Amino acid sequence: MSTFITESWLRERHGLSEGTELRLPADARLTPAARALIDERHLSLKFHDEQGRLYRATEEPDADGAPCLQAVHGLTGSARRVAATCQLCGSAPADKPAGMTHLNAHELVAKNDPRLQFRAQLDAAIALAVWLQVELPEPAELAAWLADIRSLLGQLMRADVLDEELAGFAVGGLDQAVLHRLSHAPLKYLGHDHLVPECGHGRAPALLNLLRAKVREVEICAAQVFMAAGFKLRRADLLHALNRLSSALYVAMLLSLLHRRGQPWPSAAELSRRVQGEAP
Repeated sequence: MSTFITESWLRERHGLSEGTELRLPADARLTPAARALIDERHLSLKFHDEQGRLYRATEEPDADGAPCLQAVHGLTGSARRVAATCQLCGSAPADKPAGMTHLNAHELVAKNDPRLQFRAQLDAAIALAVWLQVELPEPAELAAWLADIRSLLGQLMRADVLDEELAGFAVGGLDQAVLHRLSHAPLKYLGHDHLVPECGHGRAPALLNLLRAKVREVEICAAQVFMAAGFKLRRADLLHALNRLSSALYVAMLLSLLHRRGQPWPSAAELSRRVQGEAP
């Protein structure tokens, strides 16, 4: 039996900020409006079956709207298996040594490689983000922000593993510039000054602050790994994204506190208008 995916279905379950990756049931059938929304937001799609296997669409849907699927690796998106070689000797070992692991699909490195420390920190941040998604399903606006944050963390991991430039991103429908300004002048744009975390702020701000602090740890680790002499950055895109992700979580903390006090969660359009000076 097919799962019909409508525009409303997508909006209820996903953040849908530009560049987000969506994972849909393998039997999904997209309505024209849902397909138009995906194309408009430049969303990427993967599909999963009941056994957890991942697929990507290889061609246009058939006459019934069913996607033509090909099994892929969950992180790389590749359908090909590549033999990895040792970073030290260049050979492809028959059995992976216990002290080595994959840096990417092509290369095995020692487990004390600094980039693996960065990925371990990023992995911990992803785990914490998923936990927050489970613990904070309401309000719906916050759930959408968390979906975007989880997606961005996954994009960071993918960009590092594949050595690809990180694409532009948004959280809660807000671009990087708006997030930056909101986080630096919250009293002006949100009506509340900077927070010093405390238990009186409640559960949601406290949990969001845990993830914000973890993201800062990931950012510092990234600086140690990717910053060379003279402050030259090899992956400025990753550090910039982590910095803005920290800003997004700080803004989410403020909005959650204000929502707890009875204020409605402002839309992305409203927040953008405030920053652009169209409203007080």
